[in-house]
Amino acid sequence: MDHAIKTQRALIRPVVAADAEALHAALTWDVVRQLSRVSWPLTLDQVQEFARKAEEETRSGTGWHHAVVVDGTPAGVMSIKPHHGAMNLGYWLAETHWGKGLATEVASAYVADFFAASSDVHLTSGAFSDNEASLRVQEKLGFVVVGEGLLESQALKRQRPHRDTMLGRARWSEGAIAA
Repeated sequence: MDHAIKTQRALIRPVVAADAEALHAALTWDVVRQLSRVSWPLTLDQVQEFARKAEEETRSGTGWHHAVVVDGTPAGVMSIKPHHGAMNLGYWLAETHWGKGLATEVASAYVADFFAASSDVHLTSGAFSDNEASLRVQEKLGFVVVGEGLLESQALKRQRPHRDTMLGRARWSEGAIAA
């Protein structure tokens, strides 16, 4: 998954170091508060370090990190990497792209590419319980809730209710995507 994927409205391509400034600008408080492993305030240096590591992991195949590029500007990230013994999908988009179906569009293409490129039988994901939009994206793709618990939010410096989700290859192949 070290290649680009084109959707109707976006280009999903590997993160490069030059993406850091645009990604930093897109990582507003309302975005960061829904991400477990991102602290606040978030510095440009931290995003530059993420971009460097993302580029390295994608190149080595230990994880995949792709920028969601809309109208030539990085507007979010899609990642799949190992987490608790499974491959895990993580993603975020800039607020200006919320509520337009873009997350579902790019996540669907990304998941399809993952299952086409791997022999994994399932993919995990999840979201904080109050992040209804992200959980709805996962539901549309066919993910089902398999657990609930508390997960540390680095930005809020406390644990928050979280739902863990999973999508099996068979369910994906059956076309579980619902509008």
